[in-house]
Amino acid sequence: MDASTQAAAPTPSEDTAIYIPGPKTLLVGGTGTGKTHSLRTLVAQGLEVFALFTEPGMEVVADIPTDKLKWHYIPPASPDWADMLDSATKINSMSLKMISGMEDINKRKYQGFMDVVRVLGNFVDERTGQSFGPVDKFDAKRVLWIDSLSGLNILAMNLVTGSKPVKSMADWGMAMDNLERLLTKLCVDVPCPVVLVAHAERETDEVTGGTTLMASTLGKKLAPRLPRFFSDVINVKRDGDKFTWSTMTHNMDLKARNIPLADNLAPTFEPIIKAWKARNEEARKARNGG
Repeated sequence: MDASTQAAAPTPSEDTAIYIPGPKTLLVGGTGTGKTHSLRTLVAQGLEVFALFTEPGMEVVADIPTDKLKWHYIPPASPDWADMLDSATKINSMSLKMISGMEDINKRKYQGFMDVVRVLGNFVDERTGQSFGPVDKFDAKRVLWIDSLSGLNILAMNLVTGSKPVKSMADWGMAMDNLERLLTKLCVDVPCPVVLVAHAERETDEVTGGTTLMASTLGKKLAPRLPRFFSDVINVKRDGDKFTWSTMTHNMDLKARNIPLADNLAPTFEPIIKAWKARNEEARKARNGG
């Protein structure tokens, strides 16, 4: 099917209309804790998942039929050998001060962040070639899945610096600002449920001075601000062959608006989606006079 093929925009019905914005969930955990695998529990709730991958994790869910899972993959830019040689030559022949003063190296070849914005403005499923329009027009039958924040971090920084090896404070500031704007829009303007997958990293809490486990992102100032965007922030864990979720992990800022405040929770979105659907139905009845 041609990539330009447009899916007919569904007319919102009573069954698909959103009266209460969908939950925004941040899943934070180490590698191999089952973050991507939990996407299957959204499908089990009858939702059509639209997954934007920034790292190659599609094989974990590749067996899910195309009518239940759409995806688009935007990898971090990989320079060709000539670009790598050019960058290495500059690093080898220039002083640190000269390199630090450069605006960028090959920046125009690093447009992955722009591709992310384009896809969110018109989601194209790479499995079928169909286009589904902007994600901020999605209805209650759909959910947006972004996997992962680590890839977005790289794309946001590459947008500013290309392959420049030394990043200035201004570079970090611009990259963080772009990333924060994107996450704010996803949490504020997208009406359907949104899930952002993130890796965990230990950071120094500037308020308490202690060490806190946070979502790995750009800079130390953005990480503590991330939870405020989301309705639920969940720690995804594995102990041997046992996979669990927690909203009570020690030294970690977590939130539980749609899921119990507890440890050793089953790794499923079922309670989150059921709670939202119930509230949305109540709001629908109130809007339409019962």
